[in-house]
Amino acid sequence: MLLDVLTQSVNEFQNDCLKLCEKHYPTIHNQGMSEHHLGLAFARRLARTLTEFGHACEFNAIESVQHQEQPHHYRVSCDVGTVWILTHHMFSAGKTCRAKLMKEIAQWKEEYGYAMQPNDLLLLLTDHWISRSQKSRELLHWWTGQLPDEIDEYRLQGINLYESESQMTKSLETLFQISPCYLKYGHPLKRSQNQQQVKKYIQLYAVLQWS
Repeated sequence: MLLDVLTQSVNEFQNDCLKLCEKHYPTIHNQGMSEHHLGLAFARRLARTLTEFGHACEFNAIESVQHQEQPHHYRVSCDVGTVWILTHHMFSAGKTCRAKLMKEIAQWKEEYGYAMQPNDLLLLLTDHWISRSQKSRELLHWWTGQLPDEIDEYRLQGINLYESESQMTKSLETLFQISPCYLKYGHPLKRSQNQQQVKKYIQLYAVLQWS
């Protein structure tokens, strides 16, 4: 039940981001969304979806004390479980940035793992502007384990995607003995002239469930 609501929220969040980007153009087009705004916007979306399904809920930041002004990790709780949201803006897609994401998962697990219930879910939410670097163009494959079927659409926008030697799923299995139960990516930005998706801006989602 909770996973169904979460996946629906992910789909609805694409439209939320499109509306948000229209209001804050060109800031988001130049920098992407800040981790704080990305995490807060998704927590609000999930809370709205849960409410629409008749589940009273609340959401709170779960940052440590020194980061309370701009929190970007959230907890959305309701009667059917809790979704923990870890938000990570990938300025780069290199090994250091990928390792930082794994480190944030480890820190969250150390601090909040004791509070996890069987129905709870952990959502990893990242965004990235694809650059000319090879690591950046490997990111989609690293996250999902495959290249998109519509790869020619990326080439038409000047983006040649590559396969990655490493994969996020393997890192999660090695470090945490867990595999995602849901993976998704999206391109919520659209060009105003022809409504074509801006492939250079990408959002990536992964849902984990600890038994």
